Amino acid sequence: MPRAFAEPGLGGGLDLYRGEGEGEAGGPAIVRARTPLSPSPSSPSESRRPHGVIMPRATSAPLLRAAVVGAAVAGSLAVSVPAPACAETTGNLIVNGDFEQVSADGSIPGWPQSENRGTGRATIVDGAGPDGSRALALDLGDADGKAAIGQDVPNVAPSTFQAYRITFDERAVGLDGYGGDLWARNFGQDAVVGRLTGDTGWRRASAVVLARPGAPAVNLLLALEQSTGRLLVDNVRVEHVTDDTVGADVQPTGQVQLTWYFPGLGTTPAVYEVHRSTDPDFTPGTENLIGRVPRAWTMEDSAVAPDRTYTYKVVALDADGNKLATSAPETATMPSSFLDEQRVDVLTATQTGKGARLDWRLAAGSKGPVKVYAGGPEVADGRLGKARKILTEGARKTSGAVTLTEKELKGATGFAVTSEHGRVLATATLAGLQHPRTGFTGDRTARIRAAIQQPGIPRSTYGSIVNRVAKGLPGYNYAPGEAQATWARDAAFLYQVGQDPAYAQLAYEQVIAAGDTMRFINGTGYSGSTALETANAAAPLASAYDWAYNGWTPDQRTKAQQVLQRVAAYLEVSYHPNTDLPKHYSNWTAVVRGGELALRIATRGDGPFDLAERRIPYLVDAVGQHLDNAYSDLGFDQEGLDYLSYGLGVAGPGVNGSIDAGIGALEEKWRRPDFAADVLHSVSAQPDNARVQWGVTTRTGGEPIPGLIFSQVPADEKAAYLWQYEKTVGASSDVWALLYYPYGTAAQDPDQGPPSVRGALLDDRPGSYLFRNRYQDADDVLVGLQNRNDLHTGWNGVGDTFALSLLGQDVTWAQQPAKSTSSPELFSKPFVDGKVEPVSGKGKTLRAQAYAGQGGGFVSLDGSANYQLVKARRDAVVDLRAVGGADSVIAVHDSFADSAAHTYTWQLAPEPGTAITYGATESGSATFLFKKGDAWLKGWVLNPEGTVLSSDKGAFKVTRTGTAADFRIVLAVGKGTPPVATADGGRLTLGGTTYDLDHLDGYAPAAG
Repeated sequence: MPRAFAEPGLGGGLDLYRGEGEGEAGGPAIVRARTPLSPSPSSPSESRRPHGVIMPRATSAPLLRAAVVGAAVAGSLAVSVPAPACAETTGNLIVNGDFEQVSADGSIPGWPQSENRGTGRATIVDGAGPDGSRALALDLGDADGKAAIGQDVPNVAPSTFQAYRITFDERAVGLDGYGGDLWARNFGQDAVVGRLTGDTGWRRASAVVLARPGAPAVNLLLALEQSTGRLLVDNVRVEHVTDDTVGADVQPTGQVQLTWYFPGLGTTPAVYEVHRSTDPDFTPGTENLIGRVPRAWTMEDSAVAPDRTYTYKVVALDADGNKLATSAPETATMPSSFLDEQRVDVLTATQTGKGARLDWRLAAGSKGPVKVYAGGPEVADGRLGKARKILTEGARKTSGAVTLTEKELKGATGFAVTSEHGRVLATATLAGLQHPRTGFTGDRTARIRAAIQQPGIPRSTYGSIVNRVAKGLPGYNYAPGEAQATWARDAAFLYQVGQDPAYAQLAYEQVIAAGDTMRFINGTGYSGSTALETANAAAPLASAYDWAYNGWTPDQRTKAQQVLQRVAAYLEVSYHPNTDLPKHYSNWTAVVRGGELALRIATRGDGPFDLAERRIPYLVDAVGQHLDNAYSDLGFDQEGLDYLSYGLGVAGPGVNGSIDAGIGALEEKWRRPDFAADVLHSVSAQPDNARVQWGVTTRTGGEPIPGLIFSQVPADEKAAYLWQYEKTVGASSDVWALLYYPYGTAAQDPDQGPPSVRGALLDDRPGSYLFRNRYQDADDVLVGLQNRNDLHTGWNGVGDTFALSLLGQDVTWAQQPAKSTSSPELFSKPFVDGKVEPVSGKGKTLRAQAYAGQGGGFVSLDGSANYQLVKARRDAVVDLRAVGGADSVIAVHDSFADSAAHTYTWQLAPEPGTAITYGATESGSATFLFKKGDAWLKGWVLNPEGTVLSSDKGAFKVTRTGTAADFRIVLAVGKGTPPVATADGGRLTLGGTTYDLDHLDGYAPAAG
């Protein structure tokens, strides 16, 4: 029963709400009204900027409905009551693609999906079309918003592959930022069509998309995001393709994404040859062959020049090389200049016989000539004192290459590219193309072999890998393809360590099996996550290929390369807003681009693979931006520990592979975030692997990327991290733990470690504060306080403002919901009118300080912009000393005020099975008690007049109503008999320590 103090009857359940569009798929949501909480749709952001003109085949529909008479950009909103919406032209599967129909309320018939938010608007404007008719206008005044509408185009025959040609007219009007486009999705391979920005005339966009079997529809979303300005769209058409076709989707960044379809063949071609020419009437031949792809339907052409018109043809061949069919020609015109989005300087140095090949790609906007230097290994560290200049490249070029003969190389192993004035831009170490080229480099093999002969964690880890490989596929509980690929990787690892050829053969068999079972590349997957599924397999496939290569026959190598070719052909054209929007925050970038990076490093220069001199810098740039932007210096990841583990678990091998390949671009970026400190402060020693929660971190789940952290942990934290690793991970890790294990390092009790391990972790950028009292056992106390000071694309932790996570005494005393955000009883935080805060990313930290001699500290947080209240402030003391019979104490003063009255509820949600009692008083304070076994959490509510204490579905609540509300609450945790405290107004004394809840900023804990 609720317990009221002075004003009974103010309790009740919560009606939980959240901001629209939040979550991994929806990206940031900045909204003003509290809206019902529901799982976020899969509707992230889209891509944009100047786009080339596509010339469809002659059989396509005419460009316009009528003669072009000009475009009136300004116009009044057309209002009419339309006839029933239907596809307006024979063969066109789109409803109201000419936007001539508009409802009296301004809604757009045929386009029921709206993803508008913030200042985003989608309206139909009279006279704005290319022929003077109506057109769709997407307007966005704030880059944090979004303007988007969509509709599903039913798949005409979902039991088999089906191709569709998408065309539309578009015009950019004062469009700054990333731009606008059409995002085709949910059919098996997301595609961005017509990305456009700036000020342009009308132009035609075109692409062919291939719906996989089972896909019920192709969803089209016309979108404008991370931009400001207007995108005009008209004459949207989707036509079913029934003949042999290739589509060319021109990207403004200088790539052409090709998709082909041969419905008339009675057999599946073994190989597709892609041909390109500036002659529209060319005949396919060796002189215009640009690529061969086995059993795939896509390829990217990145060797095009601006302001050129190309014609493409694809030839299908059988296993003997006989021509089965040739597609109709597809002509595409490149934009007059390409958009350069590179932000990371990249240099590669590859050994070519006795010479070397240097290739560089510099960040967009780099000006002036660059100089290239060669010398010893110190040059790759940026020390050029003894280096010799080998080249000066002309001004205003952001890319270049040079091939050095043995005489020109002169034994150099370190290289650097500098600006005209000597600033080091990029470095590289000379790397060969022999296998293994990643992981098993330097003395790592010898160290592993020596370590597994001695008792200890490495030997036990090796044994667990042997047992897992012997168990076979049941030991790999992953998706089809990824399971076989990971099994192959582990077998290849064992081959490298022990040189048993049976493991190399097992690795080969599973690489082939992965190629036969991966859902997307075999046409059995069509969900929006197919890019992730494919990349999940790409990284272990890369390692398996690299490590087992020397144990395979030439024929086996060729067949394995064909599998990796098919994976690469899809990944290079994969598109999703979560990977392609600026900054590359999302874990999708880590997975999709990081997985492909591992594959490209492992295969470059082998068989059909070139040195990937265009693709590798692009991938390094994407992953580098992700590392720069998604993680704070202290290792914080907005999405939480599970996605830290997932994203970097796939990207880490690619990052380390690039370092092994001598590419210096990611080395500092990889080592900057202090993931070890973040993990040490958030992963407990409890048997259930409980963790501090933020983002969508689950309550239990263990330690993220434990082995890979060894490759980047700061030197002064390595011994402490090893100590914790041995207690919480032990022998249950993977191959990366053995490759990067700190052999020769003695584990050190973190309680004797450096301040970064023992002290509070105060991270003002995201507003995340982690505290830990010690590193000993399940009774350790861990505290997390969140404020959500910033926000970016990705899972964003609904309700993180003023969220509390508290672990101790082998119990989770305060949990968070992870992805179960529709369950209000799982939150530990304040609610306003039964809702979480409607905004994320606008919190402020007023003050944060660590207490000397312990792991606690003080924070003062402003959450008013997130809660959309006049005042929302939290002052909190985390005192991790033993105080008055308690192991640790947390004192919280949350104060709220607004011009209107609200119901404020302060809630704690302990783990299941925790007993909750409340209602007793101690010297005027109201108390509550959580118990599980002999462990307890006791709370004191000071100045309880006007409050209602209650519990519901396992959550404890303190509720107030009015235009202002203050919660002065002290929490203590421990085992045995809970202590008794003395209250005096807003002051609570426990043992000999007094906490003044109105002046927590002045609290100074005694030593000890």
